[in-house]
Amino acid sequence: MIMNYLLDKKNELILVFTIAYLAAFTINAFVWGNFEFLYYTILMIALIYFVLILNKSIHLGFFITFSLSVLGFLHLLGGNLYFGTIRLYDWYIIPGIFRYDNFIHSLGTFITTIALYSLVSGYVHLRLRRRYAAFAIMLVLMAIGLGSIVELVESVAVVVFGAAERVGGYFNNALDLWFNTIGSILATIIIYFYIHRPKFIQRINGAPKTNN
Repeated sequence: MIMNYLLDKKNELILVFTIAYLAAFTINAFVWGNFEFLYYTILMIALIYFVLILNKSIHLGFFITFSLSVLGFLHLLGGNLYFGTIRLYDWYIIPGIFRYDNFIHSLGTFITTIALYSLVSGYVHLRLRRRYAAFAIMLVLMAIGLGSIVELVESVAVVVFGAAERVGGYFNNALDLWFNTIGSILATIIIYFYIHRPKFIQRINGAPKTNN
């Protein structure tokens, strides 16, 4: 019975979770005078409002809305959690190679690409969807285009809040774009196997190919 209630109220619960962590991080930003992440929080509130409006007309899937909420939480956590003097965003998951910041950029465009597929696939001509390589390139370009908007947002933080040291220089910006691209490409691969999963499973099991 509890499980049925949770399933029925899943969207409301996601919204409550999102509002709760936004409120907590906003208070933390005020207490510590972290106006850079207060700026990010305000932008996230605007984004959440946009997603709510979009969801009313398009009805985004549970996976997408939940993933976007978790992504927002992980983003704010990265800028507010410290291990001694090391900010979580600067912490290396793989020493010297892969930082938490790189992970968030990859995850962000991964989720964005899946969301874009959900939004545009019904409006794309069947001929293009059958040529999946071209469709995938379109999705990647759209996703990294949205990712570049994030970099523009960070550039405002650099100018207004003097966040150059925390945001990073040109090399960090280039890495962000690379990991955005990697995350988006991985998403298109997952989408391909999701679309063609019956054929893919048949090939794994050694079943003969059938002509459609």
